[in-house]
Amino acid sequence: DIYSLGCTLYFLLTGKLVFEGGASLQVIAKHIQETPVPPPRRTELPIDAELDRIVLACLAKKPQDRPQTAAELDRELAELHSDPWSQEEAQRWWRQHQPA
Repeated sequence: DIYSLGCTLYFLLTGKLVFEGGASLQVIAKHIQETPVPPPRRTELPIDAELDRIVLACLAKKPQDRPQTAAELDRELAELHSDPWSQEEAQRWWRQHQPA
């Protein structure tokens, strides 16, 4: 679903989970009640403002506020005008942010 994909995109951009906590129920409660910290505030790497908006839209609490289909999300992502990473840049980012 779109929310889960938003969580994956968030992790890929920041190297961090959307919400963290000690117990599973704490994390679940945060997913239900809390607003995520925007990805640019969780990483030292620059994140395009439009990509940030798309990721946060995927994480909207109300399903009707999220992209409604994978095709809609695909169109929004395709419209981004970001510079693509080289393979070397992607590998460097992953080495730096890979979970322990």
